[in-house]
Amino acid sequence: MNRAYRVFGKRLLRTSQFVVSSRIWLHTIPTRNCDVLMTFPPKTEDAKLMWVLKQLKEKAPQIIVHVRHHAKTEVFGFYMTASYQSLLKGAENLCIRKSLKQDYGGGMKEFTFEEQDLFENIHNEMEFFTSQERQSIVYGMLNNVRSVGNEHIDDTVFREGQAIIPTLVTNNVISNVFPLHNNDDLIRLRNGWVNAFCTTQPLNQICEYFGVKIAMYFAYLGHYTTALCIPALIGLLVWTMEGYEQIFDDWCFVGFALFNVLWATLYLEHWKRRSAELAYKWGTLDKNDEVVIDPRPFYKGELEVSSVTGRLEPFYPIWKRNLFRYFVTLPVVILSLCIVFAVMLANFYIEELITKLVNTGEYAFIAKVLPKVCHAVSIFTLDRMYTRVAYWLNDMENHRMQEAYENHLIIKLVLFQFVNSFLSLFYIAFYLQDMELLREQLMALLIMRQIIGNVKEALLPYLMWHFRMIKAGLITTVESPEKECGELPLNTENKKPCNSEASAEEEEHLTPEMTNTNETADQQESSEEKTAGNNPENEDEKSLIGDLSDNRDRMELPPRKASAGNSPSQAEVESTMSEYEDTFEDYLEMFIQFGYVTLFSSAFPLAALCALLNNVIEIRSDAFKLCMTCRRPFGQQVENIGTWAVSIAKLCDYFFSHIILGVKMWIAYAIPDIPQWVATEMSRLDFLRREAFKKLDSHQPHNNVLHTSKPENPVRSQSLPPTSNQTPHQPPHSSVSTSADTMPLGDTAYITRPSTFQESFSPQLRHRQTPSISAGTS
Repeated sequence: MNRAYRVFGKRLLRTSQFVVSSRIWLHTIPTRNCDVLMTFPPKTEDAKLMWVLKQLKEKAPQIIVHVRHHAKTEVFGFYMTASYQSLLKGAENLCIRKSLKQDYGGGMKEFTFEEQDLFENIHNEMEFFTSQERQSIVYGMLNNVRSVGNEHIDDTVFREGQAIIPTLVTNNVISNVFPLHNNDDLIRLRNGWVNAFCTTQPLNQICEYFGVKIAMYFAYLGHYTTALCIPALIGLLVWTMEGYEQIFDDWCFVGFALFNVLWATLYLEHWKRRSAELAYKWGTLDKNDEVVIDPRPFYKGELEVSSVTGRLEPFYPIWKRNLFRYFVTLPVVILSLCIVFAVMLANFYIEELITKLVNTGEYAFIAKVLPKVCHAVSIFTLDRMYTRVAYWLNDMENHRMQEAYENHLIIKLVLFQFVNSFLSLFYIAFYLQDMELLREQLMALLIMRQIIGNVKEALLPYLMWHFRMIKAGLITTVESPEKECGELPLNTENKKPCNSEASAEEEEHLTPEMTNTNETADQQESSEEKTAGNNPENEDEKSLIGDLSDNRDRMELPPRKASAGNSPSQAEVESTMSEYEDTFEDYLEMFIQFGYVTLFSSAFPLAALCALLNNVIEIRSDAFKLCMTCRRPFGQQVENIGTWAVSIAKLCDYFFSHIILGVKMWIAYAIPDIPQWVATEMSRLDFLRREAFKKLDSHQPHNNVLHTSKPENPVRSQSLPPTSNQTPHQPPHSSVSTSADTMPLGDTAYITRPSTFQESFSPQLRHRQTPSISAGTS
């Protein structure tokens, strides 16, 4: 029995290791006194680490750096923060707005270091700056570390004035630079935002934690989702009443299209007012002009004295940017659009071929749906490929300001996405003119894009992060459990686990509280000394630089230690998470969806309802992605959603002109050019003429008629051209008979010509026809 338990107990132990590995992230040790973390690739040479530390010490002495070795991931991390006074000076450089005291008028005002006593909570270091503001200030200090002269590290050569840290990130010398989560604030957001499915979004908390840019996106998404309720309800009613009568369906089609124009216009105007309210509330309504803001870190150019600031700043000639834009960017964009058009035609050809081959049987439905799904997947694939090309083109254009860089990137993406996403629908609507095919294509594109988007944005990052955590946990738990715990005891009743101290320590940090580092350098050092014995992370910590303003020349790296415990630090766990890729993808998805709803929802009235349901899930999935699977992004200050609002407005303008053109065509089709009574009278006259001709033709031989009529008016008979059924040697009468027999009923041109032709050969016939015609018209 003991032998069996010994064998199966070991197997159960190995199985439990995988369970522990998948939950290892729940017991992380909080990281204190750190606003921004910089990590390096594994096995980075000590010389590179020392070179980066030297640059920070010489060019950013206000930054406090601690160096630690992550035993679980085997990488070095630079834990960076700054003193309170340094943060105040950095807030002035970033033009951060803070609340004034009521004695000085209240409201929001750009912070200045010399007037700091005018602002609320200035003497409370824990409340004056939010964690997001502290991180943005430290990140701004890092971006201002620029090269002086021709400095280099390995193959990376820096020009004078070039930003060092972003360049090292681009060249993979530095793996990541990101802010750490604040556990208390993050738990409140998870409970009141991610898990609260049916409540309104806490926009103020989102703004304080993630910054204005991300908060403005979620405000727009929530506003747009709420506005979709009206077209979703009306579209549902239109869809339920379809098929009643054709005239009724036509009126519903035109009425719903006109309603979409009105709804889109009112929605955009209401959003402009809402965004202005939020920008004023968050202190970003009036931003400084771009000439007084530092250029973006990746901006390249020769150093020249700025005419605005009087400082040396990089300058790039406009003619170089325009030269690249017109001779490289424009041809590449046109070529990409041509590829989209060719792929669309190829998909339609394949769809038509498959439909002809398999048009009946049990596979007919699959053959009908599969090409549309493949087309949607090809659109998504082209989107991914062109997005990389657009980023490369935008980088090569070398825009000075971050806002200009983003605006030009939006223009490139919107232009391509408009053609890639809507070209096939326009082709079906105006060239093929197949309403049923348009509806099926719109359903396939809309639903497939929503499924692919949710899987890519939420599910895949979550699964990848869990896989990385399981891998990191296995490295920890598989390290000789017998060495740590010995063999599994036979009698486990009333026994404590062998790592009870570690477990108690983990329980102590299950609900960690991130210490706010609003302390001076001396206070931080003293607090670290007090908590050195309680925080296991401090055992591996070596304050390499401390306050970089000191004059210590000797710097040493901490030893590379192997994994010693089962609880990774918070910084180690967050360094394995994926990076949040800004709001570009999210805004682009909403732009395409808005186009589907406004441009083509008349063909598929349930498009607004599908978009509404998708956006309800989108809000929580994006929140889940930010709070659970991605690293915390740096906060950014924006006034509104920027060029995205202009793009949506242009789409509405195009939609409005498109609807006006469609209504014009519908009116032209619905109102005939000839009144009904005129068409009826013409048809009756045609019938009377043909009846009279048949009576006269039956009472008189054809040859006599031709013989008597030929000398009467030879000139007129020769002047008539031969008909299509008449050969040069064929008698005219046979042509007349054939034309009269095959004559359309309502065609006036074919009514008068046979009568005139017959009258030219027979005055008698002309004389006998006149009373009948007069009687008929009277």
